[in-house]
Amino acid sequence: MKIFIYIVILFYISTFQGDVYGKGSSKIKHYTDSSLNQEEIVFSDQVYRETIKTVELYRSGWPLSFPYRNLRDTTTLVLEFDDLTGQPENFTYTLIHCNSVWEPTDMPESGFLDGLSEAEIRDYRFSRNTLQPYVHYSLAIPNPDIGFKISGNYLLFVYEDHDREKPVLTRRFCIIEPKVGIRADVHRTDNLNFLESKQEIDFSVEYSRVPADNPARDFTVTILQNFGWNTAVTGLKPRYIHPELLIYDYEEENLFPGGSEFRHFDTKSLRFNSDRVAGIRFEKPIRHVDLKTDHPRDLNSYEYEQDLNGMYLVKWDDASDSDTEADYVMVHFTLQVPAALDSDEVYLYGGLTDRSIGPLSRMSYDPVVREYSLDLLLKQGYYNYSYWVTGPGLDPVYPNPVEGSFFETENDYCIFVYYRDIRERFDRLVGLQTVSSSKSSGN
Repeated sequence: MKIFIYIVILFYISTFQGDVYGKGSSKIKHYTDSSLNQEEIVFSDQVYRETIKTVELYRSGWPLSFPYRNLRDTTTLVLEFDDLTGQPENFTYTLIHCNSVWEPTDMPESGFLDGLSEAEIRDYRFSRNTLQPYVHYSLAIPNPDIGFKISGNYLLFVYEDHDREKPVLTRRFCIIEPKVGIRADVHRTDNLNFLESKQEIDFSVEYSRVPADNPARDFTVTILQNFGWNTAVTGLKPRYIHPELLIYDYEEENLFPGGSEFRHFDTKSLRFNSDRVAGIRFEKPIRHVDLKTDHPRDLNSYEYEQDLNGMYLVKWDDASDSDTEADYVMVHFTLQVPAALDSDEVYLYGGLTDRSIGPLSRMSYDPVVREYSLDLLLKQGYYNYSYWVTGPGLDPVYPNPVEGSFFETENDYCIFVYYRDIRERFDRLVGLQTVSSSKSSGN
């Protein structure tokens, strides 16, 4: 029986369309009961309530990790978030199995869930000595209530009071059953048109342990740059097929703009201005942090800067427990440009905005001071960010007129290998390999 999920979206996040860029978040037609109209629901990393902040999903013990685990190991995935209402609420969650392009799998919950179909989030703690009160929630999966039976893509769906029409947040994660070997290499592209600006990901898949009758049909591959689903290269098929080995060596389909290293700021301490902070002030009821004004980078020169590839780390230097003692501050971003970028739009991009392109991350332009600006309420910590420029239809402008694009930039790439047996109704995730452009490796 097909799973029905009733979600009313509070804001719309557009996704990229096309043969290469275009599977960042899946939009599917969803039919509700006769009292509601047909809705579009988006299976992606989203927050549906303004009071929900600092949502993280990671491998236990490693806050800066991509949310995945092997089907049979003992690793747990940890969800953490804050509710700024300051009062505990009854939050419920479930897991939804998805295919390789993040559409719900057409199979009963009993086919992929081990245990209950939904459960409550019971672990919460109150903030301590903060100007902004909040309740900090955490959840580990799998747990005695809910687990998973099969590999693949999953959506963690949190809602209020056992009512799926009251969405709180959604987060994507992956469960792997490693059956293939992936050897990958990231290097400067050989394509002369993009020699200075793009990176090429060549790889091969050894599949002797998978009973694939038709490898070109049975396998599909997705590549992510810096864990960003909205620029994923999806649906890759092998260019060459050998006995037990698939070769993915393309000229253009496997290229990514190198971009630039992410910018950063540090609010782990509010006693002094860090290198990217211009000033700290108190305006009742919270503190405000003014970052130094950013400027477009030299589009002809690459600059190295060690970064977290867009991620962030919650931390207060003086806290014994940053989860409940770190405070929230209003961070003010400014980007000074000679003139507005024609019809293009500018967004703040990174983990601090869920790597989303939407109303909450869009910057506004003031022609008087010639600046784009945006204010975000963020928990104390160390943050990476960049400026994303889009053209008509929210397609990324290339090359980025603010950040530029360089083949030398250090980026992380994730290669996902999915397999579908024609006798089954779902996509298995049979391999995942992470490789850095500065240190390629394979196994």
